[in-house]
Amino acid sequence: MHRQGRQQSDTDASSTTSECTLLTRCSPTRFLRLCSQLDERKHEAIRDMNFGGLLSIKCKEVRHNICLWLIERFDVGLRKIQLSSTHHLEVTPDVVNEIFGLPMHGRILQVSSNPSEHPFGRIRDCEDRLRVLPIGEEFRRAFIWYACATILAPTSRVDGCRNLWHTLHGDEFRNDINWAQYVVDELVSGIRHFQQSQAAWVHGSLVFLQLFYVVKVRISSVQVPVTMPSIVAWTDDLLKIRLQQELRDSRSFGHGEVFEDVPNTPSDVESEDSDELRQQYDAAQRTINEQLTIMQRVMRRLHSRRRSSAHAAGSSPTAFPSSPSFSHAAYHGFPFAEHGTSPLHPTNFATPGPQTSQDIPNMQGDAESAEDVMPLRAMMVPQAHRRSRTHRVRRMAQSLKSPFVPQPHTRQSAIPMDLKEAIAFVFNTDMDPSEELVSLYGTHLTRGNLGCFEGSHWIGNEVMDAYCRFLQHEDSGSTKLFISPYLAEIVVQSKPKKLAKDSILNQYERFLYDTAIPYGQVIEVFLPLLIKNHWTLIVFDLYKLRIQLLDSLGGRKKTHMTGAQNNLAKVVLCLMAHKKGGGEFNLERFSFVTPDVPSQTNEHDCGVFAMKFMEHWSSGGLTKSIDPTQMPKYRLKILGNMLLSQHNAHRTMFQK
Repeated sequence: MHRQGRQQSDTDASSTTSECTLLTRCSPTRFLRLCSQLDERKHEAIRDMNFGGLLSIKCKEVRHNICLWLIERFDVGLRKIQLSSTHHLEVTPDVVNEIFGLPMHGRILQVSSNPSEHPFGRIRDCEDRLRVLPIGEEFRRAFIWYACATILAPTSRVDGCRNLWHTLHGDEFRNDINWAQYVVDELVSGIRHFQQSQAAWVHGSLVFLQLFYVVKVRISSVQVPVTMPSIVAWTDDLLKIRLQQELRDSRSFGHGEVFEDVPNTPSDVESEDSDELRQQYDAAQRTINEQLTIMQRVMRRLHSRRRSSAHAAGSSPTAFPSSPSFSHAAYHGFPFAEHGTSPLHPTNFATPGPQTSQDIPNMQGDAESAEDVMPLRAMMVPQAHRRSRTHRVRRMAQSLKSPFVPQPHTRQSAIPMDLKEAIAFVFNTDMDPSEELVSLYGTHLTRGNLGCFEGSHWIGNEVMDAYCRFLQHEDSGSTKLFISPYLAEIVVQSKPKKLAKDSILNQYERFLYDTAIPYGQVIEVFLPLLIKNHWTLIVFDLYKLRIQLLDSLGGRKKTHMTGAQNNLAKVVLCLMAHKKGGGEFNLERFSFVTPDVPSQTNEHDCGVFAMKFMEHWSSGGLTKSIDPTQMPKYRLKILGNMLLSQHNAHRTMFQK
């Protein structure tokens, strides 16, 4: 049994903690030992994933005395540590970001129990794979799981969390997760289980818990440099000295000076960040308004059902949300009073800032928090007969969801017709090959054009151009720009010797799709390139000043651009500078790289690889894994997306 970081409590702290056993699989030593065996290129990939702060860990031991003391005073409902009657520490994602440097924005991770195609193994097997895996999507997913299993969210299982492994290796996983929130959620869940069951194992990051205390509670006799992330400054010896000094001075913990971050005033916010903050605020406000609309709809439905039941029973309905005596604070507000024994104060839902996930009851947690989400009198079933006994039903409405609490997603098929039948209709050789089957976003494809998706055919220019248009209009983030492959074809064939700005704008600007995309927000530009019957994809990263060549053929990595690629780069950068309205892009400042990508196993799937790269490439990596053995499936899936798109004028041909 692995017991990394198991330390004996100091004698002076024996009076501050109860006599109980604490076991944990939180093992910074094991994590750092593996990281020391990875080369610098893999370290750079880890930093690009925003996990680079973990590489700076110097605190390898878990101090059981301070951890037990903090767990005893941890309020899992309010997610805070009560140091005294007047001081407490709130555990928030901001603190995780401050200590570990993990992302604190993005989606809430939904851990699924659905198995993936990747076989699950022990932590030791994952270590072996990380040592030999090339830098790519598989390496990134395996590293995230390993970091969670050893530092960020360890469990009591020797082989780690199986469900997390399958979630990270699922086809729909994207690394836009709020990992700081995930660390907090897992720690709170582990402490809740430890407190309620009196178990010996504690799930969650105890390394974060002990560093959280010493970072936020300071003593004047021990000076620690301020670093970002905070974990860089703390070593095992420094942590030991810091805790021992506090015990010598006060004979117990919790007597230092509580350090609280002072929020920035509006004048402290830089002008270039104000638009982004406003967008985040507006998005949060829209989400809250949508959730409130759902809650109101549910309450009206319950109200009408209760009135009809009361009318059938011959009794008059009591006060409900629509009555004047109903408290809207009890309907919308958090936290709730004790079943109407004290007044409830209204909560302003138009301002999402002060409310965080720790302020709202966990709808998926224990029964007590679920019962307090709605007023009990609103959930009472009326009496069928006045002399009969009343029964109160305490249950949550299924559609009553808070925007701050992670909710399970139910996948519903958006395909109105079986895909196999639609594909059979397209590939039917007895029908007219000139019949138009796809008409969307200004492009038109016939049955003959779509035949390239069948078997081992090469993807044609017409289909590649249509898919670029499709992705451009489907991109909700408006940070990607897809350019027609015809631009690359004209530039390569013409071999221009001089590329003046006016000449570029006159000849090639027409190849940009006529969309309302805000060019000022574009970060990545995608250009598919067909040379000698082989498709590649060139990605221009305008933020990191990188030109990336994604080639599924593999082989020796290219370190310099060819003449044709150099001309394409000049044309694309000139067009983007013109559309953005800023200064010119200097091609010499861009670095040229050929990232590791999945390789094709035949001579005809290069076009499908280029399509999948355009779909899933973001910020220097793949957001979803691409399996070279699943190319026939990918062909049909891409074809089905265009056939059954709601913007396809011929979609009704494929509906039952």
